[in-house]
Amino acid sequence: MISPVLRPPTGDDLRAIHSVLLRAEAADGVHRVMEFDELREELDDERVPFRTHARVAELRDQIVGFVYALHLPSDVKEERCYLFGGVDPVHRGQGVGRALTSWAIETGRAVLAASQRDLPRHLRVQVPETADATHRLMTAMGFAPVRYIDDLVRPLDHLPTGIDVDVDVDGITIVAWPDDRDEDIRSEKNDAFMDHWGSTPTSIDDWHQQVRGFGARTDLSFVALDASDHVIGHALNHRYEADDQITGRSEGWIDSLSTLSQWRRHGVASALIVRSLQAFKDAGLTHAALSVDSENPTGASRLYRNLGFHPSARSVVYEIEQP
Repeated sequence: MISPVLRPPTGDDLRAIHSVLLRAEAADGVHRVMEFDELREELDDERVPFRTHARVAELRDQIVGFVYALHLPSDVKEERCYLFGGVDPVHRGQGVGRALTSWAIETGRAVLAASQRDLPRHLRVQVPETADATHRLMTAMGFAPVRYIDDLVRPLDHLPTGIDVDVDVDGITIVAWPDDRDEDIRSEKNDAFMDHWGSTPTSIDDWHQQVRGFGARTDLSFVALDASDHVIGHALNHRYEADDQITGRSEGWIDSLSTLSQWRRHGVASALIVRSLQAFKDAGLTHAALSVDSENPTGASRLYRNLGFHPSARSVVYEIEQP
């Protein structure tokens, strides 16, 4: 059996990498289509220098696999390095995935070890529940499952009614996403997510990409304001049209949803969701979707199910804890 050759990718490899990842996700039953511009934006990141943090695998000079390590530095809670990639299904079982994963683990460990912060350090990989071969590989490489992420979906034909902010909370309003308050919303998001597993503060650059980058639809997004015009919650929504051919639905994604802890259980999150659902329906979409940590401490899973969402897919987060 020929061993795969690993080398740093170049910009000229992006089309081939994109093709490999599309075939890998299709073979694993992933209900999404990564568009080329989405991948290019994802890799156009100073934290993913190709020479040191990414590798393609070649067999007979053909790219058959890809992996990269993304370090998410933090001053609080934990340091994380996520590993992403895929192997062409035609070339699985030939040691490609093992070679790429071994390289990525070594690289991720070196990146985390170089951090000067005295924080817990973790290597993590998120794997679709349907990717059986990848689950076996993660276990063989020393990863352990630590979390389950559920994708939920609901049709938009019958929307919830009578849901509004708790009448006992005066002055709370839900408004369209303001184009001049991204930093205020980022601050609220970072405060609200501090008690969420695996979450550390989002940087200005990352937030800009999330709010203004591929798939972002601020025209379908909303924020919650208190009586003093402070941001206390948000629903940042996305739209990925290429996924329609796989799902058979036209979905609006509630990509980021949060409420400051002191304003929870007052109906703010429900009001943000319902306003988003109505916006999706008005835009001609057929379904709404979102992802949630199955053990979310805020009770989000229960809230979403009460609002008509039901499970459509699941993924598993694997982890290696670094000393």
